[in-house]
Amino acid sequence: MRTTAIRMTRDAASNKPEFDITVDSRDLEIKDHEVLVRTRQASVCDADLRYWKGMDWPHDLPPFEWPGHEGGGEVVEVGRQVKDFKPGDRVMLFGLDGCWSEYFKSPERNLFKAPEGLSDAVAYMGEPIAVGMYGVFASGVNLGDDVAVTGLNFQGLIAVQGLKARGARRVIAIDYSDRHLSMARELGADITINSTEANAIAEVRELTSGIGVDVSYHSCGYWNPRAEEYFDIALEIARDEGILTSVPDIMSPIRANLHRCHHHAIDVRFPAIMHHAPAFRQQWVGRVLRPVADGLIDIEKLITARFPMKEAAAAVELFNTDEHQVKIVLTI
Repeated sequence: MRTTAIRMTRDAASNKPEFDITVDSRDLEIKDHEVLVRTRQASVCDADLRYWKGMDWPHDLPPFEWPGHEGGGEVVEVGRQVKDFKPGDRVMLFGLDGCWSEYFKSPERNLFKAPEGLSDAVAYMGEPIAVGMYGVFASGVNLGDDVAVTGLNFQGLIAVQGLKARGARRVIAIDYSDRHLSMARELGADITINSTEANAIAEVRELTSGIGVDVSYHSCGYWNPRAEEYFDIALEIARDEGILTSVPDIMSPIRANLHRCHHHAIDVRFPAIMHHAPAFRQQWVGRVLRPVADGLIDIEKLITARFPMKEAAAAVELFNTDEHQVKIVLTI
């Protein structure tokens, strides 16, 4: 079948770094192990923005010519070897299968049935939600811990809620956007620090009597020019024998004080649910989405803009120019 789809391409003669985002069409023919899905919603990831901006792109990642790895919809057709899905199932995409389109096809291993209890708006953000929630599960936070979140993007604002729900005594939220900081307070942060107005490291050390936080949660990467700064803040405010958990993919080399990790016995963790084998995701996706389905984590509040799919170019441009955006949704 032929479907309308969003495409990212670059004119070889152009001097601009950004890719062109156009409405195009592509042919889809499912193989025996694939599933055809009618897209109901997709969303813009920080990685989409990085690729569009023409920033350094790791050699082990595929190009985003047909973008869309956050989204989902309704199963239309299944291949002969597909066992777990049938037409009409509501599914979430966990793979780069081009869901910025009216229809997309995906290997069976990249799809999960949407849990009962989740609205479409939330279920079809299952992949980025799972990334943030798995980071919370793997963070090592214990009852009564002081924790700090450096970077209040989508995963960072999930972490504010999740770390508090897991028993954190105080959640300190650090960011550059007053809107993000206000959202963090609404979602349970006890203390907020604007890093453009205060020395975040000094503030946290004062708040913790010079000890540092038990768990430091870094959530700033991909396209963000503050990725290295916020990783350094997270490292400096972790206490001796504390934990630093870093969720986003920074994608470019950074300078970090590894002496502090070693000499102060800091446990550095890089939770990455999407970069394990499919069997690992099968074990974890349903588990990390359960608190969301149970209403313990507010996701809809993190949606800051909505666009029709055909206006994807405008959505990406807004994400690029407005640093107060959190999650932008594309609908059909």
